[in-house]
Amino acid sequence: MIYDVAVLGGGVVGCAILNKLTRIGKKAVLIEKNSDVATETSKANSGIVHAGFDAMPGTLKAKLNVRGAELMPKLCRELGVKLVNNGAVVIGNDQKTLEDLLARGIQNGVTGLEILDREKLSKLLPAITDEITCGLLAKTSCIVSPYKLTIALAEEAVLNGADVVFNYDTKACNKVDNYYVLDDGKTKISAYKIVIACGGEHNQIANILGAKQYDIKYRRGEYFLLEKNSCDINGLTVFPMPSKDSKGVLVSYTVSNNIIVGPTSILCDNNLTVTTNEGLDDIASKVGHMLSNVNLKKNIRIFSGVRTLVGHDFVIEKDENNSDFVDVTGICSPGLSASPAIAEEVVKLLGFDLTEKTNLVRRKECPKIAELSSDELSKLIKKDPNFGKIVCRCEMVSVAEIIDAVNSPLKPISLDGIKRRTRAGMGRCQGGFCFMKVMEIISKVRGISIDEVTKENMNSRIIVGNIK
Repeated sequence: MIYDVAVLGGGVVGCAILNKLTRIGKKAVLIEKNSDVATETSKANSGIVHAGFDAMPGTLKAKLNVRGAELMPKLCRELGVKLVNNGAVVIGNDQKTLEDLLARGIQNGVTGLEILDREKLSKLLPAITDEITCGLLAKTSCIVSPYKLTIALAEEAVLNGADVVFNYDTKACNKVDNYYVLDDGKTKISAYKIVIACGGEHNQIANILGAKQYDIKYRRGEYFLLEKNSCDINGLTVFPMPSKDSKGVLVSYTVSNNIIVGPTSILCDNNLTVTTNEGLDDIASKVGHMLSNVNLKKNIRIFSGVRTLVGHDFVIEKDENNSDFVDVTGICSPGLSASPAIAEEVVKLLGFDLTEKTNLVRRKECPKIAELSSDELSKLIKKDPNFGKIVCRCEMVSVAEIIDAVNSPLKPISLDGIKRRTRAGMGRCQGGFCFMKVMEIISKVRGISIDEVTKENMNSRIIVGNIK
């Protein structure tokens, strides 16, 4: 088979592109070097769908943030992904900066913006510190699970005829007639056009394909993840005044009601995800100047993600060395917000019409027992007793939900893959009580040895041998 398009990279942008290509009837394949989608930047960001007031007018960031935020509600409904319109507020003591942000947002086409004085802000956020004198409210800001969105985009694409190939480490690319043959030394994949959406590894892939390489910089963002509802911020996402490098250390709910605090913005020379005492101390100091009620001792996990930058804007363009390739790189914030709009831009660059098919197959989410009433759960258990067998006590995840995840379109076999789909292991104990049971279910359902079940990717085996 020769695909219309091969998309390299399984983050939210790559999966959004794959999804859009499939919706318009193109035969596309997603190629990912890891064992699942959303294993790098798209699993480790704030999950904010930004209103669009921060990006400089006239940039791709501004245009695609606003368009992406416009597309996101309908897209999430179609995908069965939870999107919460919670609103955001930028707080600080510089009225002029807020007025500039307001003017920038209006120029970008953002609605629902309002500057608040100290009195109004205190009613909205009683825990602001004495240093805070004003704020900018953005009523259209939303939150979403970045990894659930990424997974859903890929799953729907697969249900409608796309292919996804994991653990594919591209070694070569050769042109044959009017198409290209990718090769990892084991499997050849052919496509007429190629989209390079590999984030921080763009240049490595570009070198193999003979495509353009860019001056890529890396910024690491470290985070605290706190217990559910561990502080009251009135449902909002709370930002400080932005700097030239970052939107700053935010405090926000996740769609699962945990509190996320961060990120740092540390310039680094690689895309390795690490956390440091210096970075976490910096977060604690900065959030302490904003809010008085954020107790970082409620922390259940620390993590980091790395975003890539190419200058001051997104790069979405036909490759200057080969017009059959499209380069998508430098997708830092607001990349998640812009992802549906980035997909539209790429489809247009590929020369395709944006009109979608009308007979698409929609994905269906497995019922989450933690969200059901007693009566609803009783009826479900009568149909399938596995809904009554609890595996993860922290997040109330049943055997049935894990089986459904293992059998879902991308067929995950890692603990983290199941965690991202079901939340098993995302609670207070972080999987300490349930991980072996989850491994046993994966092993049984997939018909593989339990020592083949990994934590994440191929090199992360948990069981390496028997001791007797």
